[in-house]
Parts: sequence; structure tokens; C-alpha cells
Amino acid sequence: MDDWKHIVAANLSALRKEKGLTQLQLAEQLHYSDKAVSKWERGESLPDLAVMKQLADFYDILIDDFLLTPEQRAEKQAAAVTAAAAPLPETETETTEKPEPPARRQVNRLIIAGMAALLVWLIASMIFVVLDAALPELEYTSFLFIYAAPITAIVLLVFNSIWFNPRWNYIIISFLVWSLLAALFMTFYFNGIMIWKLFLVGIPAQLIIILWSRLRPAAKQ
Repeated sequence: MDDWKHIVAANLSALRKEKGLTQLQLAEQLHYSDKAVSKWERGESLPDLAVMKQLADFYDILIDDFLLTPEQRAEKQAAAVTAAAAPLPETETETTEKPEPPARRQVNRLIIAGMAALLVWLIASMIFVVLDAALPELEYTSFLFIYAAPITAIVLLVFNSIWFNPRWNYIIISFLVWSLLAALFMTFYFNGIMIWKLFLVGIPAQLIIILWSRLRPAAKQ
């Protein structure tokens, strides 16, 4: 048992180093403590099956691969490289689509998010032009652009939560709060009501966002 325990420990250490991660960085990814990761890599204890599956998915391998010796791992990697380099049959080459590279996929997502944000301003511009032409006596149609800012923040918040780094959500939410307060202030101001104290609401809201951003999941042993 000790033999395969040390094999698993050696593989855990080797795979982490291949990823260029420290024990602390890996622990943060798994929501475990770095002490637990250190024990796994020293062979003092092993992660449970659920964590092994999580690690296997993280390293894009099978759970069984943790039991391979360094020589077996090298043979398997060499076989995978050989299989990947082997030419496909002509019919299969013509019909099989190449997977989209991660970098290209990320760029496409950025473009889509940018298009969605600009779509908000396009719609606001179209409504402004129509109202200005049909109802020139209508005042404050430019407010459409003032409220387009917080709506844009909401759109970016949705896309960032789905595709990008969630840590950016705190900055986007901050922009949403202050742009919404600014829009409300301008609305009251052009109606003859000066409520500059409205921005005081943003101070506790911003403090809540900052404290929220400091929350971290509890580390598991």
C-alpha cells in the first residue's frame, strides 16, 4: 500500500509543478489548506475520492493516471503525442472540425461582451433619434444616455459572471452603483431638485462591496 501511496504522492507533486503552481495556489483552487496539499505530496495522507476526481479534472487526466509510475506516465504521454501527430484518414480530416484554441475562444468572448455593451448604446441612440425627430418638444431625451451607463454595467456583469474572472464583478458593481446614483442625481437636478446628498448612499454601498470582495471560502482540512 505504501508503494502506490508514494506513487500517488509523487504524481500529485509532479503534476502541480508541471502546472507551475505552488502548494498554496493549488490549495486555493481546491478550497483546501496548503497543509493538506503538503501532506498529500509527502504521502502522509491521500485526498478522498471526490477530491481525486476534482484533481483529475483539474489536470485533465484520469484518476487511474495517479497510480502510474514516472516511466508509465512518460510512455502514455509519448503515445498521446504520437497519436495526435498521426495523420487522419482523408474523409475524417475533411469532416472533423478543429477545436477552438482557448486564446481564440477568450478573444471571441471579449468581442461578444463588447458588442452586447455597445448594443445598449446603439438602442439608446436609436430611441433618442426617433424621439427627437417625432417629438422635438420633448425635454430631457438625452437622459437615455445617462441611464445607458448603469444598464451597460448590468450587461457586463452578466457576461463577466459567465465567462471571465468573477473578481472583476466587484469593480463592475461599484460602477453600477455610482453610475445609477449619478443618473438619479441628474434626473432630479434637471427637474429643479438638488439632492447632492444622494451620493452619500454610495459610501456605505461601496464599503459593503469592498468587504464583500474580501470574503474567502473557508479552507477544508
